[in-house]
Amino acid sequence: MMKDKKRFKKTNNRVVHGKTPEERFKEIRGMTIEEWNEQQFKAKTGMTPDEWYINEAKSTTPFNFIKERYGTVTEDDIKLVKDLQLMGLKDDVIYVLLDYVAIVSRIGMVHLLVKEMGENWFNEKIFTIEKAISYVREQQKKYM
Repeated sequence: MMKDKKRFKKTNNRVVHGKTPEERFKEIRGMTIEEWNEQQFKAKTGMTPDEWYINEAKSTTPFNFIKERYGTVTEDDIKLVKDLQLMGLKDDVIYVLLDYVAIVSRIGMVHLLVKEMGENWFNEKIFTIEKAISYVREQQKKYM
């Protein structure tokens, strides 16, 4: 019977017991991959990923976001953004909403879906970018 020689790995004359790459990384570095990536990001940019994202959302209009992501802004896109603004959502919250849809939607930006999600966010009282980011993270945890 062959023993699994890869079960334990020596690193710096220390045996690493983690079964997954994440467990081994944490054992070796003392932090998760996500924490390490955040440290590296902060060292390069001088801010955390969340600070960078908030800065990006506050400095980019929804129209510029659509143009950068999809290459053009249509009349329907303009109507959608204006409807979301009239609903009471701020541009930075709309940015997060559009970004979320762009990431999770496999069929592109369906205006009716985005508008319905905007109404849901309004009903959930998601009026700040921090609340929007938090809400998106909660949604991701539910479905991932």
